Amino acid sequence: MTRKTAWLLSNLVLSVMLLLSARSVQAQTFGQASPTATDHGQRVDETLDWNAHLIDGLFTAGTTPPPALRIAAIMNIAMFDAANAVTHRSRPFHFDLDAPPGTSRRAARIGAAYTVLSTIFPTQQAKWDAAKAASVAALSDDEDGTGQSTVNGLAWGTTVALDVLAWRATDGFTRSFAPFTGGTAIGQWRPTPPAFQPMVLMQFAFMAPFVVTSLDQFLPGKPRGLNTDTWVSDYNEVKQIASTTSTTRTADQTSIGWFWAGVGWAHWSEAAHALAVANHSGRETTSRLFAQMATAGADTIETTWHGKRLYAEDPMAVTWRPITAIRLGGDGNPATPADPAWTPYIPTQPHPEYVAAHPSFNGCAAAVLQAYYGDDDNSQSFELSYPVAPSTAFGALPPGVTPTRSFTGIAQAEQEANDARVFGGLHYRSSVNVADGEGRTIAAYVMANFGTPIHRNYREGDGGHGDHNHGNGDCFGDGESAAATTEDWW
Repeated sequence: MTRKTAWLLSNLVLSVMLLLSARSVQAQTFGQASPTATDHGQRVDETLDWNAHLIDGLFTAGTTPPPALRIAAIMNIAMFDAANAVTHRSRPFHFDLDAPPGTSRRAARIGAAYTVLSTIFPTQQAKWDAAKAASVAALSDDEDGTGQSTVNGLAWGTTVALDVLAWRATDGFTRSFAPFTGGTAIGQWRPTPPAFQPMVLMQFAFMAPFVVTSLDQFLPGKPRGLNTDTWVSDYNEVKQIASTTSTTRTADQTSIGWFWAGVGWAHWSEAAHALAVANHSGRETTSRLFAQMATAGADTIETTWHGKRLYAEDPMAVTWRPITAIRLGGDGNPATPADPAWTPYIPTQPHPEYVAAHPSFNGCAAAVLQAYYGDDDNSQSFELSYPVAPSTAFGALPPGVTPTRSFTGIAQAEQEANDARVFGGLHYRSSVNVADGEGRTIAAYVMANFGTPIHRNYREGDGGHGDHNHGNGDCFGDGESAAATTEDWW
């Protein structure tokens, strides 16, 4: 049996299995209104709906920021590639085979998202089942009027999602490492109060990236030294404004510091959702936007963690957190006096200060949104909210901190999110700026190379299928298209 025949047979079996369940879903749900339907002039957008479901799932599970970005990338790549496989209008992120004729792109997105979330969050299965039923009920573009294109789409979305999940199952996320505690050289990161934990999420420093060639490709250079004016400025700014007893931090700056302290994907996904609705973006646009933002975000956070681990091992690199630097004041510079009692407004997370994590994704997300919606005239207004019922990923808001923030532009939100890390006492200004630039660079790379429109002459021959080299037949798309040269596509 040839590889192609094996793939077709496997897909046929999967389609038949899903045919029965999908018809059951249709019989029960067609005509009902989706509870998360997005108003685009009475249109529903599956990408927006399922990213809202994802945020709910992340909150319920208490998922922290780096794993949240990985999950967002897996789900949005699966959704994008599943729908794109119907028309091949754009360069895929990973899966590069053709969907069967008569496949609904909208249903394919539903099937892909449902499969990813069901696999990653199985304890929330009832929630995903209800969301799938509502999404299927809202479909209105069935191609043959019998529901078959919806059945095909759900099955195809599952096929693509299983492939993407299999691809990322070997990315190193489940690896374990010996505890890493940095060192005690002046400027070097070491565990911080109150828990004095070793570096967390070490696997992200060594994981296989999604689309960048390596975690060194866009790695920022070493941080500024202790004998620089920049360090003196960094040190004294955070020392003055970010302590629990600061008299210079305003009430609004206090609110900003805490508001942005949770999962970055939740806030920027909410921003993308609001902007897509306000700008009447079509389904293909939102699918591409979320796939590019999530994938760039995941590669950004992995690059950032790689930098944290690499530089924290270097006794000459300045990676200590403000709480360490300010309490010790051990750099010997009279312009940076110690304060042994200094405590940051936001508790310090257990990983090195440089490269700054939240700001790297802030830059990445803002760059993607600005590429789609512009920002020159500050005309992109939107509002972000803090979860009313916080999970372990979002602490309860302190008294007086407002649960919503309003913005007149993407750049304003980006700047505020970056300022929050200084106001909270977690990062230095120069580290924030470097990290933001890293995220923007990776976003530009992803937007230039993945999800971009293509000419149809790629994939000519062999019935439109590329050559896939999976030896065991368990994974049907290997992402070879992601490594194709420009000439392959144009």
